[in-house]
Parts: sequence; structure tokens; C-alpha cells
Amino acid sequence: MDRKDVMALLTIAVFLGSLATAVGLVRMGNAAKAGRVSQLLRTKACLGCDLERTNLSNAELDEVDLQYANLQDTSMRSVDLKRANLSSANLGGANLGSADLRKVLMTDATLGGAVLTGARLNESDLRRAYLGDANLEGAQFNSAYLGEAIFSRANLRAASLNRAYLVGANLGESNLTGVDAQDADLRRAYLGDARLKDARLRNANLSRANLTRTDMRRAKLQRSTLNDTDLTVANLSEANLTDASLLRANLGRANLHSANLRRANLQSVNLRRADLTGANLTDANLSGASLNGTILSGAILCRTTMPDGAIAQDGCPTGPAPQSAVEQSPNTSPASPQ
Repeated sequence: MDRKDVMALLTIAVFLGSLATAVGLVRMGNAAKAGRVSQLLRTKACLGCDLERTNLSNAELDEVDLQYANLQDTSMRSVDLKRANLSSANLGGANLGSADLRKVLMTDATLGGAVLTGARLNESDLRRAYLGDANLEGAQFNSAYLGEAIFSRANLRAASLNRAYLVGANLGESNLTGVDAQDADLRRAYLGDARLKDARLRNANLSRANLTRTDMRRAKLQRSTLNDTDLTVANLSEANLTDASLLRANLGRANLHSANLRRANLQSVNLRRADLTGANLTDANLSGASLNGTILSGAILCRTTMPDGAIAQDGCPTGPAPQSAVEQSPNTSPASPQ
């Protein structure tokens, strides 16, 4: 056997030894994770545990303490995590579809790319959590605390956010089509390029929010507050803004085609080059508004306060004069006195 054969055999031996070591380490790692899962189920606590890629689906983990835990790519479908503590945990890529996360504490948690379709997160606390690119379709966040959370590019289609606290949250480029967010607090939230088509936002507070280039076609915004909100180039065609307050809002180049703005407060609003074709501005207040280049073709201006304070009446509907109570048909003779 020459030197080359010896070197080849040594190389193969080293490779096989390294492979055996790697297999042993994997087995040890899996055994350690199994031990930690057993500990979690037994004690309901595993702070800082490494549970990456484990399967916890359908587990009863209510009130567990998993602060700082690594749960990346973990399968947790239909898991019960009510009132659990997952603050600062890493759940990136985890599958939490249909999970029960009511009243869970997830402040500063990482959920980038996670799947939470149909999950229940009512009254949960996800302040400052990262949910970028997460799939949250149909998830429930009613009365949840989501201040300063990041939802950029997330799928929130048909999600429920009624009464949710989203002050300062980042929802840029997210899909909020058909979302139900009535009475939600979205002050100073960023929703640039978001899709809010058919969204229900009655009584929502969007003051000082950034809604540039958003798609809000047919959105329900009755009695909502959009004071000082940036809606530049937003699409609000056929949106319902009845009784909404848009004081000092920026609607430059916005599309308000056929929008309902009855009794809306549009004082000092910027409507430069906006399209209000066919919009209903009955009883709306436009005092101090900027209408340079605004398209008002076919808009209804009835009892509308114009920028100079004048009241426009031209668009008020006209109908037949009311009949007198004593008016009679020409073919009817007055009754004879008895």
C-alpha cells in the first residue's frame, strides 16, 4: 500500500469520525430538546430555552413562562397559550395557526414570517413586537395592545382589530383588505402603501397617521378621526366618510371619486389636485380648505360650507312643490254643507 492509499484511508476515517460525531451531537441536541419540552410541560416554565423546530401542536401551555425562549420554526398549531409569557421570545417562522393566545404577553417578541392564521390574540400585549411578513389572515386582535409593533408587509386580510391600540405601529405595505378595526386607536401609525380596501374603520382614530398611497376603496370610515393625517395620493373612491373629522388633513392628489363626505369636517384640509368627481359633500365644512386644481365635476354641494365661508346650495335636490293640505283634485267638487 503506497502513501497515497494511506492518505486516502486516513481522509475517509477522519470524514467518518466527523460524521459520527455530528450524528451524535444531533442526537444529543434532540434529546436535550425533548428534555426541555418535558420540563416545559411539567413545570410550565422554560426561560431562555432552545426549542427551535420542536413540535408543540395542540399542547396545553396556558400560563407558561417562555421569556427569551428560542421557538424559531416551531410547530405550535392550535396550541393553548392563554396568559402565557413570551416576552422577547423568538418565534420567527413559527406556525401558530388557530392558536389560543388570548391575554398573552409578547412584548418585544420576534414573529417575523410567522403563521398566525385564525389565531386568537384578543387582549394580548404585543407592544414593540416584530411581525414583519407574518401571515395573520383572519386573526383576532380585539382590544389588543399593539403600540409600536411592526407589521410591515404582513397579511392581515379579514383580521379583527376592534378597539385595538396601535399607536405608532408600522403597517407599511401590509394587506388589511376587509379588516375590521372599529374603534381602533391608530394615532401616528404608518400605513404607507397599505391595502385597506373594504376595511371597516368606524369611529377609528387615525390622527397624524401616514396613509400615503393607501388603497382605501369602499372603506367604512363613518365618524372616524383623521385630523392632521397624511392621505397624499390615497385612493378613497366610494369610501364612506360620513361625519368624519379630517381637520388639516393632507389629501393632495387623493382619489375621492363618489366618496360619501356628508357632514364631514374638512376645515383647512389640503385638496389640491384631488378628484372629488361625484362625491357627496352635503352639509360638509370646507372652510379654509385648499381647492387648487381640485376636480368637483358632478359633486353634490348642498348646504356645503366653501373655503371662503359661503354656503353652496346649487347641488341640493329639487323636487315637486308640496301639495297643500286642502288641495283638491280638479274633478272633485267640494262637499255640500249638511
